[in-house]
Amino acid sequence: MANKILSFTKKMNLPFVKFVVTKGWYLRLVNKKNKNAKFRRLSKEEKLEIKQYWRSYGKNISTDWCAYFSYGSGIVDKKFVPESLYYGEILRGLNDYGMGALHHKNVADQIFSSKQPKTILRKDENVLMNGNYEPISLEKGLKLCEEQGSVIIKPSTGTYGGSGIDFWSKEEGERKLREVIGSLDKIIIQEVVKSHPFLESIHPESLNTLRVVTLLVDGKPVHLSTILRMGRNNKKVDNYSAGGIICPINKEGRLFETAVQSDQSVITKHPDGFVFKGKKVPFFNEIINDAYRQHYRVPYFKMISWDFSLSPEGVPILIEANIPSGQLDLHQLNIGSIFGEYTDRVLDFVYKDKKL
Repeated sequence: MANKILSFTKKMNLPFVKFVVTKGWYLRLVNKKNKNAKFRRLSKEEKLEIKQYWRSYGKNISTDWCAYFSYGSGIVDKKFVPESLYYGEILRGLNDYGMGALHHKNVADQIFSSKQPKTILRKDENVLMNGNYEPISLEKGLKLCEEQGSVIIKPSTGTYGGSGIDFWSKEEGERKLREVIGSLDKIIIQEVVKSHPFLESIHPESLNTLRVVTLLVDGKPVHLSTILRMGRNNKKVDNYSAGGIICPINKEGRLFETAVQSDQSVITKHPDGFVFKGKKVPFFNEIINDAYRQHYRVPYFKMISWDFSLSPEGVPILIEANIPSGQLDLHQLNIGSIFGEYTDRVLDFVYKDKKL
């Protein structure tokens, strides 16, 4: 009986949750406009086409979404997905939010078979464990980190935009490490990954990664888009919201000539000199194929954004599976509609109960 009541309560609350999320993301767009973000001037014909397309799914959207996403790239696409619908409705239609706990970093190596960074320590529900999930004392845990020399410390959940990520090296002494481990109840401590020379040459201070998005269509994963995420200004993280740079990559693994940043500026090279045009990501097909293999392990999520690096030898390293969502503007500011040729099928699935 209790389970039925809980299920009923969740169903009652869901429309309210969708409303709040959808409205919140729309207000974010309005705020961008008020802060003088740049919007492309759309023609009457373009606006009409956008309106008609989304009305076919029962949605009356603002054409400002398309005007915002298209400003830097010059791509005008009626199928640009509004962030309000993406986060408020579409992701909930594509993914099983009841399985959302699978996004915790401390379970990733139980789920995925990819090469992953070596885990030194993990802590969940205030239980400290080693990399093999065996309980361990704080003193022994500190010793493992000292033997490693340097580590990266992350909250095991809730690290949007790189928030909460820290680094520690033996030279800093154990006091800081002891404080961090004691202050958080959900953390993962891993080795600092050494990456492939191609990625390292862009900005050696950060681990530069590829964000790969896959979608399950007819029960098989397809490749939606890939972007290269790069750090800058000597920062150790490559996150967009931390000032990182994003450059789109085509389906053959070649970087686009230009990158459009979150501030809508268009650049052709990294501030440290790396020119995007013509560069090909080594072992690109191996990365995409590994993303495909891993997606089969979590079919509860039809859409997944994967963060991959490359070992010095060219082996794909799975840094994180972004479940159940991934940042939308990273892609649409640079590439076009996130779902591309599959947009109609995704929206038919979410809003018309058709097969995906």
